[in-house]
Amino acid sequence: MPVSRIGFFLLPALLFSGPAAAQEAPADPLAPLVAEALEKSPELAAMAAAIEAARARVAPAGALPDPMVELSYENDGGPISLGEEPMTRLSLMARQAFPYPGKQRLAAEVASADARALDALRDRARLSVEAEVRRAAAGLAEARASRRLVEEQEAAWAAIEEVTRSRYAAGMGTQQDVLRTQAERTRLRQRSLREEAAVASARAELRRLLGRDPGEPGAIDALLSPSAGLAVPHAGEFLAAVAGKSPEVRRARLQAEREKLAGQLARRDLLPDFVASAGYMNRGSLPGMWQVGAGVTVPLWAGSKQRPRIVEAERSAEAAAATAEDLRRRVAARSEERLARLARLAEEIRLDRDVLLIQDRLSVEAALTGYRTGGTPFVTVLEALATQDADRRAAVARRAAFLRTLAALEELSPAPDGAGMTETVAAAAAPAGAAAGM
Repeated sequence: MPVSRIGFFLLPALLFSGPAAAQEAPADPLAPLVAEALEKSPELAAMAAAIEAARARVAPAGALPDPMVELSYENDGGPISLGEEPMTRLSLMARQAFPYPGKQRLAAEVASADARALDALRDRARLSVEAEVRRAAAGLAEARASRRLVEEQEAAWAAIEEVTRSRYAAGMGTQQDVLRTQAERTRLRQRSLREEAAVASARAELRRLLGRDPGEPGAIDALLSPSAGLAVPHAGEFLAAVAGKSPEVRRARLQAEREKLAGQLARRDLLPDFVASAGYMNRGSLPGMWQVGAGVTVPLWAGSKQRPRIVEAERSAEAAAATAEDLRRRVAARSEERLARLARLAEEIRLDRDVLLIQDRLSVEAALTGYRTGGTPFVTVLEALATQDADRRAAVARRAAFLRTLAALEELSPAPDGAGMTETVAAAAAPAGAAAGM
């Protein structure tokens, strides 16, 4: 078999692409899947219901206490004497409490702050669901790419087996070469089973997130295509854009604001509330009576009731503010670490595409040419093929790792679209002669 035919099977499909791959990929091929996962997420549905419940508590928190209506009958003497005795009366009384001015407003603001804190938790859930979808998609794309590598290796080793058989029949090779080739093909069949299982597992994870069987979304395959550039955020611009926007940081800051409001409300509780009352007394045939009244509550136990609540709110506000600052620093540190990892992976991917995989291909072709002419032992071919296979698998894993790391970075904090993004690894163009070789 001509070496060029063997080379056809050995050309890495993940490295060189035909005209179809040269077309510009969508800005975000996973956007439809992410939108579907967000729409169907039970966690987000639960958060939405909890937020509505929290918002419904705002109005009651700022409302007046319920009025009290009392119907009573007072009788002077033993027998019923309404209309006969001046002190016998049927009374209807109404009372209404009025909190000190500002208490209702502060109570409503505390309840509103609780609802806003749940908004931050919903943002966290949204970011987590999106990151899960992107990681699952990267895993599925990696599993499919690894499966395609096995298919290409199987075809390549089938072609090499023909060469070893031809050389053995012509007395130029050894039986060991043929047996070794057959053993490699058996190992590939075992590996193919593992890759099929990996694809099924990755598909099941994506199906779980989408709440359905997604089939075979073609957009996922484009994730690992070298024709699509990998955008690496610029560290300084990205960190400035997301500073303090982490849902955890925002929730801690909202909690600090909530505790400050609670402290103001506790201080207002040191002031008295008011009570207004009015009533009418029916005395039968005698002239009716009426009364009005006003009263105040006396915070007699402020030292053991209201003042400890003030201290509690103040300390809680300080704790929440310190927690927010701690979380902000943690998010910044994790962002920097993941940005550094992205930059490293991007450079390794560039070396894979522009240097290493090309060198591997040339090494395999040279080894095969030498083996056909008898100038190279078969073990050299084996080593070249093993090295190429390992490097190609590592290249696929690196691209998947890049996508997972990017998803982990974006999970930390929502960033404005395109903030600080730089095309560090540009799209790969097929080198001259690559298409012809295929």
